[in-house]
Amino acid sequence: MNKGRKIWLALALAWLVPGLGHFYLKRPLHGLFFLLAIGGLYAAGLIIAQGTAVNYTLHEYYFYCQMFAGPVTFVVEALRGKESIYLGENISVFAHQSGVVYVATAGILNLIAICELYRRWVQPDAPGPSDTMRVDPVTKAIGDA
Repeated sequence: MNKGRKIWLALALAWLVPGLGHFYLKRPLHGLFFLLAIGGLYAAGLIIAQGTAVNYTLHEYYFYCQMFAGPVTFVVEALRGKESIYLGENISVFAHQSGVVYVATAGILNLIAICELYRRWVQPDAPGPSDTMRVDPVTKAIGDA
């Protein structure tokens, strides 16, 4: 990882657009994965809930989780119609709740991705979650014994 790059800028970019901080730190495959996974989960939640998934008034605590997905949450909240959601009439309760959980999960996953980005910056050689399936650490451990 490029130590010449500013970590705080990378973390801010990772919050603005999931995966962008990874691209900035020259980890394009990780960046693409997080962009597609988190962005896809967020979009799926909005589609399932027909745009009602982000709602501070009805789901304050879910909204706090959704904020970690980036500023798009504030944009969606601002653009959402302020009229009441008639659950069971114009959208099913199950579809609405599923969408809310999808979008909140996307926010939490982006927070985890940001934490992993920082951890990689602090300890670039330490094994992480993506290293558990690699052969190198295992063969080194066997060779050391």
